[in-house]
Amino acid sequence: MADGTGPEPLGLCIVADIALETGHGEGGLEIRRGHRHFAPGAKVWVAPAAWGDGGESVIVAGRHRGNSRRYARMVIRRRFLVDSRVRVVCSPALVRALTTAEPGEEKEFGARFLWSPQEAERWARSWNTPETEAQLDGRHSWTRLVADPPPMELHLDGVTYYLAHFNANRARYSSEPPPVEPSPTTG
Repeated sequence: MADGTGPEPLGLCIVADIALETGHGEGGLEIRRGHRHFAPGAKVWVAPAAWGDGGESVIVAGRHRGNSRRYARMVIRRRFLVDSRVRVVCSPALVRALTTAEPGEEKEFGARFLWSPQEAERWARSWNTPETEAQLDGRHSWTRLVADPPPMELHLDGVTYYLAHFNANRARYSSEPPPVEPSPTTG
């Protein structure tokens, strides 16, 4: 740092902000400011997926709402994150928080667990496209992701599915068309 070039980059990471309002409880109808552990708009650093495909839940590290001096590492729902982007990580403390590496192992251990440039850009771009889970005809085992807000109709394998229910967590579709309300008659 004495030569004026700044700290040495340790790797790349996806950075996101905590949503200003998050839905919790039954159907996501309980609205809170930010997250229980992070203030609204707080910057968090997202670790690469440790399990599955990096879907619903992600590991993040950020400054905790109650103690802004240390990084807190925890698993949160990805839907609580907005404005995903790729940034360089220069802080050994942040690498330790993301990877649970011991001091002095940041370069050897931590760099393996930060994002590759292509992977980080692809995931950040996909996370900025709002999606919600959709369930078709009450099938518990078959779901897919649709745009948020969901479309009124889905066409799949020659069948038209109609939006029957929608909340903060998911959309439910039925192959039965919605009931037609009688139009008012003019007298």
